[in-house]
Amino acid sequence: MIAGGSGITPMYQVAQEILNDPNDDTSLSLIYANVNEDDILLRSELDDLAERHPNFNVYYVLNNPPRGWQGGKGFVTTDMIKKHLPAPGTDVLVLRCGPGPMNKAMEAHLDALGYTNGQQFQF
Repeated sequence: MIAGGSGITPMYQVAQEILNDPNDDTSLSLIYANVNEDDILLRSELDDLAERHPNFNVYYVLNNPPRGWQGGKGFVTTDMIKKHLPAPGTDVLVLRCGPGPMNKAMEAHLDALGYTNGQQFQF
């Protein structure tokens, strides 16, 4: 999953549904981009989900990170996607939700990395 700003809303709902189902063992990876650290919506909830569910990972990216920031810096890149999302495969679906320019850039990155149209879904 790749989210930007308020695009976290559907991702959070999907993650909750999957992680709260004891019969669902789907692995989830989320790249969540924002401008500033204070802009990260649902951060405590996402961190709690990641702590309680080993099959859920979240990687935060900031355009304007504070000094000492340990997450991603700048815009989401193909290298970040390669490092934090599963490789393209028949059992992989990348969900995208964010501002229009970000969605367009993420589609181009995913295409370049070999994800097919059927392996991508944009909210």
